Amino acid sequence: MSANSVGSSKFNFWNIEARDTIKLDNNNRLTFGGEFRTDGRKDSSIDESSDQYSLFIHDELKLGEKLLLIPAVRYDHHDSFGSETSPNIGATYSFTEGSRLKANYGEGYRAPSISELYGTYSNPNLRPEKSKGYELSYEQEFGDDTAVKLTYFKNKKTDAIAMDYSLAPNYQYMNIEKSSSEGVEFEIKHDLGNGFTVIGNYDYLDAMNDKTNTRLNYSARNTYTAKLMWTEPVKQEWNITAWNKWYSDYRADSEDHSINTFNFVVNKRWGDKYRAYAGIDNLFDKKITSMRYSGRLWRVGAEMTF
Repeated sequence: MSANSVGSSKFNFWNIEARDTIKLDNNNRLTFGGEFRTDGRKDSSIDESSDQYSLFIHDELKLGEKLLLIPAVRYDHHDSFGSETSPNIGATYSFTEGSRLKANYGEGYRAPSISELYGTYSNPNLRPEKSKGYELSYEQEFGDDTAVKLTYFKNKKTDAIAMDYSLAPNYQYMNIEKSSSEGVEFEIKHDLGNGFTVIGNYDYLDAMNDKTNTRLNYSARNTYTAKLMWTEPVKQEWNITAWNKWYSDYRADSEDHSINTFNFVVNKRWGDKYRAYAGIDNLFDKKITSMRYSGRLWRVGAEMTF
């Protein structure tokens, strides 16, 4: 449960999730669960709340020594927007122990949140967001030290929920009737020894408003990431990750921008049940108003698994 306030308004969020996994046999593992969430906003003029729940199930089915199939389905129900069922299926084919091809097709559904419907920049006429997409990826390992991954993806959304900054300062959430994204991701990872790992990423993204045939605002066409990660080698209870991220051809207000930020996070684990973390995004407090880049962000949190 969490709560926060905006002006004289108070938002409350309750969320509970449960899942379990059953090993049906050596080649079949079934996972199922559910989630319930209730959101609310209350002030002198508004007293609104919404309840939603979801049920999900997926099966990891190994067919022979090389093929793994993962069919899944998710059911969502929202008290204002009704119900939606979203299927998903994934497959992994292993050519060798260190070489594999993965394919995935999935559909998604997201109802507007209470803050999008009744918050500071709210729009009570928002519609749920629906998506369909697929991705193909190839993974290759070179010995025990180096691995590469190449992924192609394509997605289409109906009524995507996004912020409309065009009527500044009267910002408002809106639905984008039809949009799509297509791109390529490349990653290379190398183990340096003594707990150190270096990772490089490049993402190319073409995000379009299909109704107007224009690029979507607030998306970068090119994103580069250089990451250094250290995990304490003996008990592996400490992890420190630092990374620099560069954006180029970042579209905002019909103009392209570039920026890079430095970030880090520290994780501490106690056994298999408890974890805490603290980190800073955009450590050097870079700000670009047109990109809605508002500066340094501190993050702290804790996790318990049971």
